[in-house]
Amino acid sequence: MIDQSTNFKIYIEGIGKWISFVDRERELKQLINLATRGNPFPIAIYGPEGCGKTTLLKYLTKQLKQHENYIAIYIDALEQQDLAKAIACTHHELWEVVTSLVAITPVGENLAKSITTILRKLHEKISLKGKKVVVVVDDVYKAIGLNNVARYTKMLYEWVNYLHTNFNVSTVLFILTTSEGESKRELYRHTYVHVYMMWNLPKKGLEELAKQLEAPIDIEALWKLTGGNPRAVIDLAIHNWDVDNWTKYIERKVTSTIRDIDPRELKTLVEDPDSNWRIATKLEERGLMMELNRALVIGEEPNPNPELGIGREWAWQLPIYRQVIEKIVSSK
Repeated sequence: MIDQSTNFKIYIEGIGKWISFVDRERELKQLINLATRGNPFPIAIYGPEGCGKTTLLKYLTKQLKQHENYIAIYIDALEQQDLAKAIACTHHELWEVVTSLVAITPVGENLAKSITTILRKLHEKISLKGKKVVVVVDDVYKAIGLNNVARYTKMLYEWVNYLHTNFNVSTVLFILTTSEGESKRELYRHTYVHVYMMWNLPKKGLEELAKQLEAPIDIEALWKLTGGNPRAVIDLAIHNWDVDNWTKYIERKVTSTIRDIDPRELKTLVEDPDSNWRIATKLEERGLMMELNRALVIGEEPNPNPELGIGREWAWQLPIYRQVIEKIVSSK
């Protein structure tokens, strides 16, 4: 039995605070269940930028370390230089294998491409027979490029059977993450991967995070700005909780992203996020909106909420994006 109560803290640069893992017990339980029984297909998890995928998966790796029957490795595919930041793993032998392989940078991308080699070499050191193998590769598609999405994912799918046949493992779980709409749409075209969605924190989780950060802002107001996105809350804290200043910063970012889009089409999405699939797709590629997958969800799916910009099929990744664009189009 895995103890899910182990404390897990993250240091937040810019505000000089350590914060604890917040309100992802349901997501963690789902992933541990998947790790326990294995999955014949790799699972790809997508969600809003900053929703907490990385923190959750690092925490998962730490939890699996408690159980000797699990062999797990987490790889940050975007880490360029620091091996200690690029991986987390359950066994010293895994660390030895990885350090023996990394001779060039970027370390994260090269490790992501070397998963099969890592597992082969590990099997030479410690038998994988009867083990539960969990491999997490974070932001892999951004690292390896969109042209390699299908090939890389299919390779891992084929390796599930290879590990059972050649190494006699007990179970296998490959977890991949992305925040990109294009890679997610590519994955939807194929039958050898399961695509899961993960959303921002629920209001209870936002309250816990705000308390740790000693937020001077009313929770309801914070909810309407961030929708429970942890990175947005932390970004606001780095801006000294100055909502006007933070909003101006967001406005500059958004304005440069939407210059080529007809304000009339943006207005329809401000009013109803499900109203214009074509423009919503463009905004997803630019990190402003997201298509909602309500079939396979890690954690809670978001309820439709016009004020937060959440529909049935599409949603604004942050409510502040919708508010800023509403202001921009109303001035046209």
